Amino acid sequence: MFPVILCLLPTAFCLLVLASHPGRVGLKSLLLLPAVFSQVPLQPLNWLSPPPRRETFRFDYSVGQVEGDIYLPGPSGRYGALLVLLGARPLGRDEPILVRFAEGVSRAGAVVMIPASSNLAAGKVLPEEVDAIVEDVALLRSHDDVDPNRIGILGFSVGGSLAVLASADPRLAGQLAFVNTFGGYNDARDLTRAVSTQSLEYAGVNEAWQPHQLTVWVVARQIVDTLPPGADRDVLEELYVREEPSAREEVGRLSPLGRVVLELLDGLSPAGAEEALALLPEATQERLARISPAAVLDRVHTPLLVMHDRADGFVPFTESERLVARAPAGAVELFTEFELFSHVVPDRPPSSPALVVELAKLCRQMYRMLLYIL
Repeated sequence: MFPVILCLLPTAFCLLVLASHPGRVGLKSLLLLPAVFSQVPLQPLNWLSPPPRRETFRFDYSVGQVEGDIYLPGPSGRYGALLVLLGARPLGRDEPILVRFAEGVSRAGAVVMIPASSNLAAGKVLPEEVDAIVEDVALLRSHDDVDPNRIGILGFSVGGSLAVLASADPRLAGQLAFVNTFGGYNDARDLTRAVSTQSLEYAGVNEAWQPHQLTVWVVARQIVDTLPPGADRDVLEELYVREEPSAREEVGRLSPLGRVVLELLDGLSPAGAEEALALLPEATQERLARISPAAVLDRVHTPLLVMHDRADGFVPFTESERLVARAPAGAVELFTEFELFSHVVPDRPPSSPALVVELAKLCRQMYRMLLYIL
């Protein structure tokens, strides 16, 4: 009899774990993991759940338009929801890796909304994007299949930074279960400095950093768009936004301010970049401040989860370290640094034994998110 009991104990333990909410969420987190990697052909959740339903939506907000998709679990019901915010000039809504992830989360038992902002698609990072996020949340809360008390945000890159900004907005007070920012920046001014100097300097980190061309373009767009109309804006827009090399021949038309911007975007030393940043017009300074989570961290009362890859060439990992260091005590529930992603897209084969730890960290992060909404 005793050996039989010993054999039954593991089964009983497994049943006990699965009978609890944390146990079920842990299992679903593990089953969802393959949906993150396009290299993994097997999708266990596909065997255990019906295909999600997919709806589209569209609305106007204060400075543009949002259109997007909502993925709903197969059976009708009341589910928690995950609002997925993308970055500047993001992946298309039908990009396979994005659809795969959204369908996986939906099969796990949550509604997934993926909005696409007209301004972010054009590379414009505006403070008014928070208005769009407020509308996103309102749309989710009014949906028949959504439990309004279980809505969280997962923001990628710029979307992560905007999610933190939105979580401090009084209009969303008490309406968000969590915000998970992945690969976001804390301060647009610090990001601009890192792009200009091509280096990272923070809390003992002092190393070279090569920004991705898209990051250079997005930073340039925010600066150039806020310059006064005239030759400076025209020339710098041609050179950095439209990426027309022949515009170099027109730099002689630049004013002293235009030359400051030119030098900042071309690259300066840390001291030179700091001086150039201080000389930027008031409108530019205001834009950089108003799109920075650093400006609102003291007003964030939503639980924060933070992720960043240390080799990120789009946004320095030190930006997430700054955010975590400046957030109010207890605001950040989990901060994970990875060596697994190219910015926010996994680009290393998950079959490598050396990546077991990275996969375990990713599973833990997903578990903490899903725990709020499943």
